[in-house]
Amino acid sequence: MKSYIKSLLLGASAAVAISFAAQAETLVLVNADAIDSPVDLMNKHFAKLVEERSNGDIDVSYITGTQLGTPPQVMDQLSAGSLDAFGTAGSWLTSYAPDTNILTWGFTFRDADHVFNFFKSDLFDDLTKDMINEARIRPLSSGPTEPRVVFLTEELNEKADFSGRKMRIPQIPAYLSLWKAIGAQPTQVAWGEVFLAMRTGIVDGAEGPPSAAISQRFHEAAPNVYMTNHVWATSTIVINEDKFQSFSPEQQDLLTKAAEDASRWVYEYSTERRETVLDEMRKGGATIREIDATPLREAANAGVADVEAEGLWRKGLFEAVQKY
Repeated sequence: MKSYIKSLLLGASAAVAISFAAQAETLVLVNADAIDSPVDLMNKHFAKLVEERSNGDIDVSYITGTQLGTPPQVMDQLSAGSLDAFGTAGSWLTSYAPDTNILTWGFTFRDADHVFNFFKSDLFDDLTKDMINEARIRPLSSGPTEPRVVFLTEELNEKADFSGRKMRIPQIPAYLSLWKAIGAQPTQVAWGEVFLAMRTGIVDGAEGPPSAAISQRFHEAAPNVYMTNHVWATSTIVINEDKFQSFSPEQQDLLTKAAEDASRWVYEYSTERRETVLDEMRKGGATIREIDATPLREAANAGVADVEAEGLWRKGLFEAVQKY
């Protein structure tokens, strides 16, 4: 009899375990940045929060590195529903929400609070509504990480003139237009190949957030580092809309809050690490220079009317963003 009761109890326990496992939802989260980059760490933090706060009801399967392609390629997979979620730079929203090109225009944002306020605004919701409804990609959260700076193989003159400089620029329309407005010659080189491009003279310099650039050794090939702070680097965590709607309202709230906390976390991490990174660059032979960015700001502001006329983003958007 005891043996029979024991078997019943074991059978019941197994059934409960199987039932629990069956109820667990899997979220496939992808990274397309370098391992241990700020975005990679943000994704790991997000995954940890989701699993902890869901008590294991949501299991996050994290694919890190660049195994699934470039950010635009991963965005396409996300839209198609073959992936569930993606943590990346906010600039890659432009592939499905063109008006977010405003994020990568120079001197658009005053400070980190300005960026956070914009991402929480009705204006940002309006810019991304078609991305949700048509492309099936929903931003769970977005935020600033740190300002981007310039790395040059040769020093600037006293007027901070970029005329004729071949600058490596990401394949994002606003970046290309911005650096043309500043007077440089934008040149597209893959992120992982920038060090060699600067070392061999294919480009004269590059720009980017220090915390990401140090892992690529930008400062070794281009030791003249200028604190232009021209664009705020941003992060975002996006999810396939159909996958999001498959979760309960409580789980949707959990995912959104975890993403928001992860975005805040990576901003604080990047801010804390920034001075350490700059010190590491100095030790590596780089010279960190402050710069009067007024001429660059004036050139960027003068270019707004042209890019709005070209349809890079909707007319009046730059001015609207200044209100936040």
